[in-house]
Amino acid sequence: MPAWSRRKFLTAMLGSALLLALAPARAEGIQARQIELVARDDHYVLSGGFEVQLNDKLEEALKRGVTITFIQEFELVRPRDYWLNEDIAEASRTLKLSHNALLRSFTVNTAGRLSSHDSLADALAAVGNLGNWAVVERQQLKKKTTYRAGVRMYVDLAQLPKPLQVNAFASDRWQMDSDWIRWPLKT
Repeated sequence: MPAWSRRKFLTAMLGSALLLALAPARAEGIQARQIELVARDDHYVLSGGFEVQLNDKLEEALKRGVTITFIQEFELVRPRDYWLNEDIAEASRTLKLSHNALLRSFTVNTAGRLSSHDSLADALAAVGNLGNWAVVERQQLKKKTTYRAGVRMYVDLAQLPKPLQVNAFASDRWQMDSDWIRWPLKT
């Protein structure tokens, strides 16, 4: 390879590497952050939450007036050695994120409680917050027993408008799921 071709090649590679390094890093998806199941009064409550970052498709749809629906799910089981796990508790709740272009604000609807946010980052923080969600009563759990708790959060594609559902189910760009986060709970 001639010296001038090698130089051009190296210059092009260096330029590409710089562009990639300078491109803003954006972590898309739903990731758990400091989730705990804590005993409070007569219940066990979930605290902590999820870090939610919309991908380009979902953010564009949101800003065009499409409501994005998130589902948070919780489960508590008692593992058994010689039989199926015993289901102790299951809970889920729906959160809806919408954008009002006229008011330039975002609205989060959590089980009928509305909150308004000036920025998308604030709205996503509210969507991901578990906010001391009471998920199981203390009396349902036996003393000195080990349970396995699990929580997850995902975008409910079935709640999108029908014309978008075809694209959403066919493309992984619309799908966001934290997967199950599981941990042992000893009482």
